[in-house]
Formats: sequence, C-alpha cells, structure tokens
Amino acid sequence: MRTARRPLLAAALAMPALARAQARYPDRPITLIVPYPPGGSSDNVSRPIQMPLSAALGQNIVIENRGGAGGSIGAAAVAQARPDGYTLLVWPTAVLTISPHMMRLPYDPAKDFTPIAMLAASDGVMAMHPRVPARSMPEFLAYARANPGKLRFSSAGNGTITQMTGEIFASAAGIRLEHVPYRGSAPAFTALLAGEVELQFDPVATPAVKDGRLIGLATTGETRSPELPELPTLRELGLYGEGGLSFFGLAGPAGLPVAVVDRLVTALGPVLALPEVARAMAPVGLRPRLEAGEAFAQRIAQDRAIFGEMVRRTGARAE
Repeated sequence: MRTARRPLLAAALAMPALARAQARYPDRPITLIVPYPPGGSSDNVSRPIQMPLSAALGQNIVIENRGGAGGSIGAAAVAQARPDGYTLLVWPTAVLTISPHMMRLPYDPAKDFTPIAMLAASDGVMAMHPRVPARSMPEFLAYARANPGKLRFSSAGNGTITQMTGEIFASAAGIRLEHVPYRGSAPAFTALLAGEVELQFDPVATPAVKDGRLIGLATTGETRSPELPELPTLRELGLYGEGGLSFFGLAGPAGLPVAVVDRLVTALGPVLALPEVARAMAPVGLRPRLEAGEAFAQRIAQDRAIFGEMVRRTGARAE
C-alpha cells in the first residue's frame, strides 16, 4: 500500500509548485518560433509585437526563425516543447489547417497544439511581374487562357496558404498556373521581383505594388485592403470561394495551462490595439486582430475542413 501511495503523494506535492509556477508566469524569457525564414509575412506579424509584448509581460520575447518543410520544422519544435508557455509558435493559417491535407507531418495539428489567439488577418495581394502583357484582371485571364501553363506563381512553400490561394484562383478562373515553392514569403517575393516567376499571392508584395515595381490585380482578404483600396478582392470577383481566411495565430504545445493562455491573451489585447503595431503591419497587408477562446478554436477546426475540401477539389499537391 505504501508503494502505491507514493505516486499519488508525489503528484499532490507537485500540484502547489505547479500552481505557483503558473501564477508567476512568465518568470524568464519566452521564445516565439517563426516557422519561416526572416523577412516573410510571419516575421511581419511577430516583430511589431515583440517589444510591446515584452513590456506587457515583463520578460524578454525572443524570436527564432526555423524555416523549412512548409513551416512544419518550426511547428514540430513547438509541438515537442514542454507545455509551460516558454516556447510558442507564431503560425500562418496553413500550418494547422492546410498542411495536414497535403503532406505527412511529424505532429497532429488537431491534437499537439493549444490555440492561444489570432494575432492578425491578412490582406494579401495578387501581384504580377510587369513583363506580363496585362494590366487588369480581364486582360490577365485572356492572356493566361491563351498561354496555358506558361505562367508561374511563387509561394512561401508547399502546403502554405500562398500556394492554396493560387491553386484556388486558377481553378475558379479555369486557367493553368505552375506552382513554384520557396522557403518562405521573402525568397518567393525576391523571385517575383527577379522575374523568375510571374505571380505571387502574398501580403509581403504590397509595398512593391504600391510603388509600382509590381502590378496588383486583386487582394485576397475578406474585404478590400486599406493599403490598396482600388483593387477588388478575389472573392468580390467570384474567383476564390467561401471561408478560408488567411490569418496568423499564436499557439503553444498541447496541454498548455489555462492560466498561461489567459495571461497571454490578456497581454495581447492592449498590444494588438496599439496604433504603432497597426502602422507597422499595414504596409505589408496585415491588420491586427484578436480572437481567442472557443471562437478561435472553432475557426481553426472549420478552416481545416474548408481547406481539406479545397485541396481535394483543386487537386493541389505538395510536390
């Protein structure tokens, strides 16, 4: 009987210590893992909140870029971390909603993470290299239909929403586009500027559309972008479909204590409301947006189902 009681006694003694640790959270630096190389859209969400979130929590926030495999390398590092709130993931839509339908992952997106909050929604732009002989969507569609398979679009990697947006658009428009994956939004954007590809569907291209280096044909958000209000959305043109909002969220490993989640959400509210955070995100087509709790968890589950259907319908592959 004494032997049987020891694990119970140890657990009982550990509970107050765990509660004290959660009450003190955070008492050391927090690492935000960005699962893409520096300079991409995920960086454009995490960098503006880094300092104000550090101030709100009273601890340093360290950003670590771990790119590769469509975001799954960085995501796996968080899934395997201790659920103590000190290793968190800044993730774009695809990591937990699209990738599971397109590739074999070293984690279960539905079971191995604790969703914390949405950080920002994306106003991506369909950006085109000026060498394409078109300056409007009708002209572009006419050229694409006359040249099937000739046009290429870059993405932040296989299984990302920047791939899926291009695939869904091509399917809805009845055209053929060749997908060229890169290791993040930044190198995909560089490839577009260099003329290695003709298109990109990503907020990171917004400044280049505004200054005339690239041609903007449409935006990819639910509503028109404040940065490019003259451009219609793909939804507005009937060239996308329902659901599947492009957003960026914060998550931790499965089993993250409720007290830790609440502490982070409470700190994020005022941070995301700061005008300087909105100003930093706006030029690259992002808008701060806080959504947490059950509403956020339901959105993830619903988008996972929506993108699963989109993958099946479009035949998109992570090749």
